[in-house]
Amino acid sequence: MSQRRFTDKPEIGGSVFTLADNHPAMVENRTLFPSTVVEVKETAPERLLVSGENNRKLGKTVEKGRFAGYALYQLSLEERATCPADCEIRGACYGNSMQMARRHRIVDSEIFFGRLEEEIKSLAAQNVGVLIRLHVLGDFPSVEYVAFWLDILSTYENVACFGYTHRLPAWLEGDEIGDAVESVKDQFPDRFRIRWSFSELLADGAKVVDETPTDAVIEDEIVGLVCPAQTDATACCATCALCWQSSGNCVLFVKHGKQLGPRKERAEEPQQEPEPAPTETLPPAPAMVRRIQRLEIKYDVKPAIVGSMPSTRLVDPATLLVEDAYQRQLSIKSKRLIEKIVAEWSFSKFKPPICAETAEGLFVIDGQHTAIAAVTHGGIPAIPVLLVPLHDVSQRAESFVAHNRDRVAMTPFDVFHAEVAAGIVGAAEIARIARECGCVIPRAQPARNYAKPGQITAINEVVEIYKHAGAKSLRRILTVAAMGRLTPITARPLRAIRRMFEAKDAYPWVAKYSDAEIAEAMAGIPGIDGAARIHAAKTGQDVQRACIMLIKDSMEKRRGVR
Repeated sequence: MSQRRFTDKPEIGGSVFTLADNHPAMVENRTLFPSTVVEVKETAPERLLVSGENNRKLGKTVEKGRFAGYALYQLSLEERATCPADCEIRGACYGNSMQMARRHRIVDSEIFFGRLEEEIKSLAAQNVGVLIRLHVLGDFPSVEYVAFWLDILSTYENVACFGYTHRLPAWLEGDEIGDAVESVKDQFPDRFRIRWSFSELLADGAKVVDETPTDAVIEDEIVGLVCPAQTDATACCATCALCWQSSGNCVLFVKHGKQLGPRKERAEEPQQEPEPAPTETLPPAPAMVRRIQRLEIKYDVKPAIVGSMPSTRLVDPATLLVEDAYQRQLSIKSKRLIEKIVAEWSFSKFKPPICAETAEGLFVIDGQHTAIAAVTHGGIPAIPVLLVPLHDVSQRAESFVAHNRDRVAMTPFDVFHAEVAAGIVGAAEIARIARECGCVIPRAQPARNYAKPGQITAINEVVEIYKHAGAKSLRRILTVAAMGRLTPITARPLRAIRRMFEAKDAYPWVAKYSDAEIAEAMAGIPGIDGAARIHAAKTGQDVQRACIMLIKDSMEKRRGVR
């Protein structure tokens, strides 16, 4: 049985289509096919890792080498957008010929990392092991991203990665991302099989060549071996194992991708947005107010109306019924929520429960916590409910699932800004302190790779500092974070700064430096969050202490220069 679903192969060598330096995809640092880029959210896309069976080169299950029996999966990011600008084949990227491939964009790193780890955890439990190809498209975008894979390899012993990167370490004139990659390679030499993509032959390297060499390629005792899958010496990666089994050689990849044809290639033409449907002319909405407007749906969504229009009725909440077949049992968290509703009951904060009217009575589909709180309160004789005609228990269960699955949960940012608008004292003061310190609390979680200096992504940590350390401490911590040009301001550096200032006995040297010097030292540590996690793994320290030690080393180096 074939290891892969697709066996057609692109031509290799010859004149491969190369984008000009002034092509929009090169200038804007993006893929040639922006419509294939998918922002990773809590519920979309359905999966991030794709079986290697769907790739003509990878294969489904490893057949030889140390990872024999491992399931093979692939992950793609956006080429160019995540790659270093000095990549020699940036314009001739193989992605130029992959117009159907899905590229993943990391918008919220916590969501992306959380979803990716859940998939890896599930696959690791279902298989002997999992070998992940990083990255069919794209490259390591940040130190924090590298640190994520360090965490994965530390947690799941039957997970391994292989791939190629032009994020080079400092000794190859690279940057801090390359140094982070090298650090993880040193800690997991057998399971983090990432080869250096370079213009010369390197041990444990990879090089792109224009044509298939006729003789063996040897430079400075480094042997260059052409990828066997490209020359049909083997079927695919799963039947080869060269890239992850041997580290003393350099793998050669013959340049491949979209071939130059007789027709001149053109830049992708922008798609015209459809004309909006005519709407009734309405007066403009007041400032800071949005009118409900028609959304132009770009996908094949066919409007449907299922069931009859619901009705409303005032009922005694004690007469409502709950079906245990699909409803959630009351947890400790549920009971605390009910107590909060009772203590703060207000009809302005009240949402009518949705109930199904049947011959047996009114069954609560959504809103049992509200109904229980109304009965518990004792002073609420009747509440309005929304009635829907669902007579079958399976229909009611399906409705329950839809109500609790198909909803947009409030993020910590949503809650915080709503509290500021409501004039809640703590939230309003935090917002003022952040603003005065030069920080920004965004309306939504900014994408980590697109964040700006001073943007706070750890709003819960900021609230925690305010509640337990006070406004004065929060002001000092945020001032240092802003001066340190943290991009963005995440939880771990905030905790490290707080720990430095509060644990004076553990870090007496902190008193020798001004807050401005500490901030300057932090600014000299690119990707401090991920760098601290990698340093912690190397030294056996907890992440906060590792972060503090990096700051100390940076300060001492700067003072030494002076």
